Amino acid sequence: MLVALEMDYYSEGYRTMHSNCVDLPMAGAAGFHQYENYFYYTFLYAVMMNWGEAADGDWVASRRSILNKLGLTLKVTEVLDAAGLLSAIRMNIDQQCPVVMIANYNDLFFLSQYRTVVDDHAVLITEYDSARRLIVIRENQLNKEVTLNVMKGEPFFKLQLTEELIADIWNKSNASFKEIRNYCYNKLFSVAKIGEPEVHSYLELVEDFVESNKNRSSHLIEAVERFNDNVSLMEGLNDANAIAVEFETMRRSYHGSAIIMFDIFEKALPWLSSHEEWGQIFGGFRDRYIKFRYHLISSFHADTLRRKLLPPDRILQLTVEISQLDTELFSLLRKLLTHHHKERESHNAAQAWTNYAACAEVSADSEYSLDPETVCQASQAVNGRWENWVTDSWHSDTARPVHWLLLDLLKQRDILRVVIRHSPAPGYITMDYELQGSNDTEQWEQIAAVRNNESVLTVHEADGCSFRYIRLYITYPAQNDFQARIYELEVWGLPDITQASKI
Repeated sequence: MLVALEMDYYSEGYRTMHSNCVDLPMAGAAGFHQYENYFYYTFLYAVMMNWGEAADGDWVASRRSILNKLGLTLKVTEVLDAAGLLSAIRMNIDQQCPVVMIANYNDLFFLSQYRTVVDDHAVLITEYDSARRLIVIRENQLNKEVTLNVMKGEPFFKLQLTEELIADIWNKSNASFKEIRNYCYNKLFSVAKIGEPEVHSYLELVEDFVESNKNRSSHLIEAVERFNDNVSLMEGLNDANAIAVEFETMRRSYHGSAIIMFDIFEKALPWLSSHEEWGQIFGGFRDRYIKFRYHLISSFHADTLRRKLLPPDRILQLTVEISQLDTELFSLLRKLLTHHHKERESHNAAQAWTNYAACAEVSADSEYSLDPETVCQASQAVNGRWENWVTDSWHSDTARPVHWLLLDLLKQRDILRVVIRHSPAPGYITMDYELQGSNDTEQWEQIAAVRNNESVLTVHEADGCSFRYIRLYITYPAQNDFQARIYELEVWGLPDITQASKI
């Protein structure tokens, strides 16, 4: 029997040059529980590498500190042998917990370049087929060169392995972990939901970043101050490739992480792309900040190869420059956030909309049941959350190719906009549907018709049409099967008091 967890491939995510090949799969596991968690995790990890208190601390505790902010935790399962490994994989997936298995690169056979590298790597496990004795992993290094010029991120492509191959990889890696990676020895990791998240949006993420880190010392400054000691430690390391690996790690920590952070700043403040003045200020500073770090780490790499030490005045100059750039970063973000809130307050005062769906009575043609106590009810499509598909979305049954979701707004409403949040997983996004309105559930008027949809979020302007009932009529539920999946249906209009004042 095949048991599979639906998750995005994250082709619009990041690459290992920005983070690393263990924490990106960790971010993917977090993203299973809510799509944006992938981006929240990578941002919080980038912040930890630059300012966080846990950057050099306990590996498990530091990842848990990030995941806890997302309402998640890092589960650690003790595994003693291959049978226990396979049992733990199946148990976690059955419990809706994606598995992160850490292995040595040189114990992985499916990419030739892995056999020459001795370092940690992680694969994400999201499916198993007990009948065929197969395990499906998500590996973001497959076709890396092919995707480089066509995709922003490194997608988590699927790869089927036999249970024997998975066990062989784990056994070989685990033997070395006993000596060099004790936190991985006899361990299997998974990501589970434990509560409500502290972070609900990119904006909240950036606001918390500014407030929590503005007075913290930069780890990059510490790296500058340790530079001469590190050069001395590498005196006996004559392998230029080994030195390059060390600086690749440093480049990810301080340069790649900065690329991630500025990407999230733009997600939090999307108006920057259309605001000429603020957009130029932000873009100019972003380029200056990132280029400074790139050139700094490149010069460190070159100086290390030459065994060239930094004089004290140069160390002081660099620490001052880093501190000044960080001060400028936090100052600019505070100004941008202040401008954002002023503009939002002005907009809300001029046009305060309400979501009628939040109080609607909801029905559907069918509801998918995992078991008698777990049903993906129609009412979950209007609960204001879209974090967990089991509790925060409506899923239809799989027996029919046509489905509908009906909202009774309790009385006739003037509708301005309808927003639909579909499944975030490729292959399961709603393809063809009609958005309809009625005042008697017999005569239906078309508000919008969509064919070949590829968007997770679709927005339809309704131009003030007046209906009591809204129906989402789905004729092509998904590319991969006949099941409809709607995570949220929002129906927006002016509140009753605003409409009354216009009469």
